[in-house]
Amino acid sequence: MEELFVYSLLYDVGYEKVNEYEETLNRLFLNNPEDRNLLDLEEMAFKDAMFHLRHLINVLSFDTMEFGKQLMSKIKPLYDGNNIADFGKAMYRLWTLLPEKIKLEEPFYILSYADDCLGYGNEKQCQELYENALNYYD
Repeated sequence: MEELFVYSLLYDVGYEKVNEYEETLNRLFLNNPEDRNLLDLEEMAFKDAMFHLRHLINVLSFDTMEFGKQLMSKIKPLYDGNNIADFGKAMYRLWTLLPEKIKLEEPFYILSYADDCLGYGNEKQCQELYENALNYYD
């Protein structure tokens, strides 16, 4: 479920990954067809599934380490292919959507303040902070 949670967060901040989400859901469901949550998601339209996952991330227990690995692996390409100011706005928004139980943990907390450096012209420090977060699980 951790990887599916990541897709729902990315959707909420403007990165719609429909094909990747569907491939992941199908793979997870084929590996665990008796999982009721996965079955429910299989039967939902993409947007409905994204909203449902936003609910589930706040009520289900999940592996924070696996979630973090999945999140950072999915946002690395966004960092590489985006304007850092736009990326920073999206990451702050993503951070606000994280469950309360993890948003103050590293590396998630970095997403809340890394773009602050841009306000006083220090893009290099901003890049270093994001790269620390993105490489946290390497």
